[in-house]
Amino acid sequence: MKLKVLGCYGGNIPGHGMTSLLLNDTLALDAGWVSEALSLKEQVRVKDILISHSHLDHTCTLPFLIDNNFSAPGFSLRIYAIPEVVASMRNHLFNNHTWPDFTCLPNDLTPVLKLVEIQPEEPFVINGLTIRAVKVSHIVPTTGFIVEDKKVSLGFSSDTGPTERFWEVVNGVKNLKVVITETSFPNELQDLANVSGHLTPATLDMELKKLKKDVPVYLYGGKPKHLDTIKRQVKALKRKRLQLLVQGKTYNF
Repeated sequence: MKLKVLGCYGGNIPGHGMTSLLLNDTLALDAGWVSEALSLKEQVRVKDILISHSHLDHTCTLPFLIDNNFSAPGFSLRIYAIPEVVASMRNHLFNNHTWPDFTCLPNDLTPVLKLVEIQPEEPFVINGLTIRAVKVSHIVPTTGFIVEDKKVSLGFSSDTGPTERFWEVVNGVKNLKVVITETSFPNELQDLANVSGHLTPATLDMELKKLKKDVPVYLYGGKPKHLDTIKRQVKALKRKRLQLLVQGKTYNF
């Protein structure tokens, strides 16, 4: 399984803090930085996007990805999310006020955009990848995703505070090779992390005790102003298999 980091961590590099990962060149996990990180030729290959939740740092390039490729012959895009997230995108993004409703353009029969409702923990298949959404603990309805092919499984928590079900599901996954989760605030801002549904290095350490498999864990999501402090505090945890995702890097699992 090939994973390219399009946007991940707060910082001065464009795309940092705008979450988006690309699997096998065609399937995006969130869309915070898809149209900005990829060339037009690369964008056309992205046919399917999993959206974990409605916040802009996970959805903000969806309109531009569609607008850039709207006129390409045969272009269509499928966005998958739980019903609450689909409803939010219909009401607040593709609503003909914030952005055109591409679910009925150029017409209802052949729209360039399909919003596909998925149910938590019910598997579905995209391009040979079996996917399950798993609810996590954020301030809006949010899911992580388990993505599996015949040899490799990946767990992506998306934005979350301390949670339970995600780790229970991950621990039962065969061929788990990597877990991707977040750490948004330093320990000094624990109260803010709690009310906003995010992790600090301290709560991350507690969460990782729930992970029963010895696999690498990659982090994203640090707020730019606090990134250096977060890095120091993560390093102080002394977890050998804990790393930060690298912007623009391609990983093979």
